Amino acid sequence: MKPALSILDPSPLFEGQTAADAFANSLALAEALDGRGWRSLWVQEHHNARSFAGAAPEVLIAALSQRTQHLKLGSGGVMLPNYSPLKVAEQFCALEALAPGRIELGVGRATGADPRTSAALLGPGAQAFPTMLRMLMDWMLDASGEAPLPEGHRATGIHVGPRGTRPDLWMLSSSPDSAAFAGAMGLKLAFADFLAPGGAGAAIETYRKAFEPSPFASEPYAAVGLVALAAETGAEARRLSKPATAWNLARSTGDFRAFVPSSEADAVIAAASPEALAAAEGRGVIGAANDVAGQLTTFAGEHGADELFILTLAERNEDRIRSYELIAEAMA
Repeated sequence: MKPALSILDPSPLFEGQTAADAFANSLALAEALDGRGWRSLWVQEHHNARSFAGAAPEVLIAALSQRTQHLKLGSGGVMLPNYSPLKVAEQFCALEALAPGRIELGVGRATGADPRTSAALLGPGAQAFPTMLRMLMDWMLDASGEAPLPEGHRATGIHVGPRGTRPDLWMLSSSPDSAAFAGAMGLKLAFADFLAPGGAGAAIETYRKAFEPSPFASEPYAAVGLVALAAETGAEARRLSKPATAWNLARSTGDFRAFVPSSEADAVIAAASPEALAAAEGRGVIGAANDVAGQLTTFAGEHGADELFILTLAERNEDRIRSYELIAEAMA
C-alpha cells in the first residue's frame, strides 16, 4: 500500500531574497499544488535562522487558508515550549474556524532555535513539556465539547475560544524517546528523518508499541519527513539539488547561512572533502521521478510509514513545484 503524500515547506531563503519573496513562493506553491494529489501542506517554525523565513507558522497558515481549498494545512511544527498552551489552542481553534476540517497542529518539544534565542523566547512561566502538552490537549477537547474540563481541573473556568470543531493534533519526533511519548499520549506521529537520518524505523516501531488510543487518534498513525527532489532526468535533479547540498555542507560546520544560488554552489561543493560531500548528498532522495517514487515507496514500506512529508529545496520555485508534480504523478 502506497503512503499518503504531504508537503513540508520551510519557506527557504536564498541570498538576495526577502521574507516577502519566500512567503510569496510558499503561497504560489500551495496554490499550484492544491487538489493535485497532496493530502496536506505543513509549514515550519525557525528562529534566528538566515535560511528560512518561517518563524510564525500560525500566521502563514492563515494566509494559506485563504489561497487554497483542498489541502489540509498544518504546522511542522509549533515549538510548544516557546508559548502558552492556552494561546496555541486559541490560535489553532481560530484557524480551524477559518478553514473548517483543514487545520492540523503539529507540536514539538524543542524550541527551534539556538540556546541564546531559546532563552529569549521562553517566558518566565515555562513548564515541563508533558504538562504543557496535557494542558493543550485538555483545552482543545474542552473547546470542541468532546471532554469539558472536569470540576477540580487546574484550568476550570478558563475556556478556549472560538469554540467548535478542533484541529487535528500531531507530535513531532526525531528520536525513539519522543516517539514513545507521542504514542503514550495517543497522538499521531511525524518523524523528522531529515534531522535524524536512519532513525525512522526504530522510532515508528517504538511509537506503535507505546500507543494508547485517545480522542486524538484511535489507532497509531506515523508519518516521516524526507528531503526529496525529482526532475525529468536524474542529471537535472542532481543539478537542481546543488544549492541544498552546499547548504548541508555549510550546516555541518555550524553555518546556517541563506541558500546560495547554483552558480555559487559549485565552488562550495568543489571545496568539500569526499566524506563531507557524501554525507551532504545522502540527506535526500534525488533523481528522475520514477526512481524517486520507487525509493519513497520502498522507504515507507520498510519503515512502516503511513505517510510521507516531502521537503523539496531548489533555487527556482518553478522547479520546486515541478518536482512535487512529478512525484505525485509517479507515486499515483
